[in-house]
Amino acid sequence: MNTKRMVGIVAVAIAMLVALTSVAPVMAQDVSEVVGEIDKNMAELIEATEIIHMQTDTIIGVEGMPDEVKDMAETAHLSTHGLEFIGVYMESYIGKLDTYKADPAKNKAKMLITAGKIEALLRIYKDIVGASEFVTAMELPVTGKSPHDLIHLLIENPDVKASPEAKSAADAVHTASHSLDDAAQAMRLNLEELEYALEEAPASAPKESGSEVAESVGKIDKNMAELIEATEIIHKQTDTIIGVEGMPDEVKDMAETAHLSTHGLEFIGVYMESYIGKLDTYKAEPAKNKAKILITMGKTEALLRIYKDIVGASEFVTAMELPVTGKSPHDLIHLLIENPDVKAAPEAKSAADAVHTASHALDDAAQAMRLNLEELEYAVEELEEAAPAAAPAAAPAAPTSTPKGPGFESVFAIAGILAVAYMVLRRNR
Repeated sequence: MNTKRMVGIVAVAIAMLVALTSVAPVMAQDVSEVVGEIDKNMAELIEATEIIHMQTDTIIGVEGMPDEVKDMAETAHLSTHGLEFIGVYMESYIGKLDTYKADPAKNKAKMLITAGKIEALLRIYKDIVGASEFVTAMELPVTGKSPHDLIHLLIENPDVKASPEAKSAADAVHTASHSLDDAAQAMRLNLEELEYALEEAPASAPKESGSEVAESVGKIDKNMAELIEATEIIHKQTDTIIGVEGMPDEVKDMAETAHLSTHGLEFIGVYMESYIGKLDTYKAEPAKNKAKILITMGKTEALLRIYKDIVGASEFVTAMELPVTGKSPHDLIHLLIENPDVKAAPEAKSAADAVHTASHALDDAAQAMRLNLEELEYAVEELEEAAPAAAPAAAPAAPTSTPKGPGFESVFAIAGILAVAYMVLRRNR
C-alpha cells in the first residue's frame, strides 16, 4: 500500500472525528446556564424597579418640594407600576423556561415560543422606562418625556439638590435606572444566546407544506384588524359618554377608566402589529423560518394575553391608578349600560351600547386569535415532521446529553479505521 493511499485513509478518519464532534445535540448544560442567567437578570430588573418605585415616592413626600418636581417623580413612580404589571408575566414565563430546560431537545419548540414571549415583554419593559410613548398614552402627570429623561432632570433640579433627603433618593433612582437598563440589555443578549443554542439548521420541505402556516397567519391578521376596530369604538364612544352634559362624576369616572384602558390597548397593539407583520414575511418560507415563526408567535401570544387582561381583569387599572380601580373595564362597561343616568340620555345610551357590543367583539377576536396562534404552532410542528429526514450524521443519538467532545465510541471507531489501515499496510509490504 502506498503512502498516498494511507494518507487518504487517515484523512477519512480525521473527517469522521470532525463530523462526530461538530454535529452535537442541543446541550442541556449550555441551555441551563443561559436560563440561569435570564433568571438572574429578572431578579436585577425587579430590584432596580423596586428602588425607583420607593425612592420616587420619597421625593414626592419631601415637604416643600415644588409641584413641578413632584409631577416628574410621580410620572416615574407610576411608570414603575407599569413595570411591575409587566414583570408578573415575565416571571411566569421565565418559570416555564426553568421547567423546560431539564429536557431542551424535547421542549425546543416550547422554549423558543417562551423565549419569544419574554423577549416581547422585555421590549415593552425597556420602552416604559426609556421612551415617552407609555407615559403619554396613559396621560401621566408629565408626558412627552421618558421616565429615564425625567430621572436625569430630577438629579439636576436645584430644589432636589437643596434637600439631602430628596438628593439621596434621586441619586438612588438614577443609579437604579441605569442598573435596570443594564439588566434589560443583558437579558436581551441572553435570550438571543438561548435562541441560538436551541436553533437547528432548517430542513427543506415541499412547497405546498407551508399552505396551512400561511392560512393561520392570514387568520391572525384578520383577528388583529378586529381587535383594532373594537378598541377604536370603545375609545371613541367612552369619550362620548364623558362629554355628555350633566352626566354624574361617578359615571364619567367609569367611562374615563374604560377610555384610558384603551390607551393601554393601543400602546400594546403597536407591538402586536409589528410582530404579526413579521409572521406575514416568514410565512413565505415556513420551513426555513420555523424557529423565527415560533419565537414571533410567542411574542404575539404574550402581548395578546396582556391585551385581554387589560380589558378583562382589574390589575392594569389598579396598577395605573385609573379613576375607578378594583374593577375590570369589561365590568365597568356592563355597569355603564345599566346605569339610570346613561339610560336616560339617548346619546350616552347609544354610546354605551356601542361600547358594550365592541367589548364583546374584542373578546371574541382575542379568543379567536389565541386559537389561531395554537393552530399556527401545530402547523409549524407538522411542518417539521413533514420535512425530509436529515442526514444520518446530523441525527443526535442522545438529545439530552451534554457532550464536550468525542465520546469513547468516536475514539474506538477511529482507532478501528487506523488499525485496518495498519493491517492493509503490513499485508502490502
